Amino acid sequence: MKKLLLLFSLLLATNASAHTELTRTGELIEHTHIFNQCETKEKIDTLNQPPVRLKLGAFKYPRKAQQRGLEGVVLVEFDVDVGGKVINPKVIWSENEVFNPSALKTVSSSIYKPALENGKPILSKGLTQKHTFLLEGNENNLNLGKTFNNVLRDVKSGLRTGKVEKPIKKLDSLLARKNLDEITRASLLYLKASSLYRVEAPNEEIKNLLIESKQHYEEKIVQCARGSVSVKSVTSMKLQTFGGILLGQMYFDESSWEKTEKELSEAILASKGTGLKSQRFYPAYLQLGMASYNQQKWCLAAKSWEKAKILAKEYQTDFPEQLVEPFKYAQSKI
Repeated sequence: MKKLLLLFSLLLATNASAHTELTRTGELIEHTHIFNQCETKEKIDTLNQPPVRLKLGAFKYPRKAQQRGLEGVVLVEFDVDVGGKVINPKVIWSENEVFNPSALKTVSSSIYKPALENGKPILSKGLTQKHTFLLEGNENNLNLGKTFNNVLRDVKSGLRTGKVEKPIKKLDSLLARKNLDEITRASLLYLKASSLYRVEAPNEEIKNLLIESKQHYEEKIVQCARGSVSVKSVTSMKLQTFGGILLGQMYFDESSWEKTEKELSEAILASKGTGLKSQRFYPAYLQLGMASYNQQKWCLAAKSWEKAKILAKEYQTDFPEQLVEPFKYAQSKI
């Protein structure tokens, strides 16, 4: 496996949408695993079932939001009657009200198989559904305003010219401010970490910045009919995804397989159901597969590499030949 790791490291060195996520219990689904196939299945009770969405209503990106380059998340609460029709939809949290009509229209026009109790259809109250609006081509952007964008521009320029000391000092001066909001501080820490990674700074320094960044991720707790729901803004979701992928890379470089698996899994789960696309996911799935393989977690290894193969085709690159046989072996152990 050490030989495989070395070859993989060499390989790495050379190489408007809207989505919805249904919740069943009034809280957003807490995915415990990236791949449902790898979860322990409970015995299905066919007489008592939650509502199941049969058809998602038309999902339209608001023209005004698209013109202004806006992205956002909307949380809608609603009921499903005994006929599977959505009733009483209402927005209970929104990142930007411009998305509310579209989210409500999508929910209202969706069709469900009603919930069953002792085999009979029943009314389901207080369901929630999260809608994420993302602009194509904006996947890698964090919407934090003019100051952040200027710093980002300087950092990118410094990386191209090899002169990163000045933008790093600028980042440090901004981080020294006490009035920064949580998401801006988290983003600046991530930007500094990714910049240092590009110039091959020590792993430990980069890891410490990313771990500190995680402490400032924003999460909103929204009260609803069935309790509370946790939601993240688009920027927070992207930050948790990209920061987690980079931190997973750090642990991967150290052959710390358990920590690699944890960070990469959390990063991928943060964006699950949002429609976020990025080429960063390809090496993330490759690394997650290797971390899982080394821990003999065969299902997670096989499914991670299966996803990596799909992304390799999408991004027109070759799946590593060195992983073909380990992939087959992991599949045989499921």
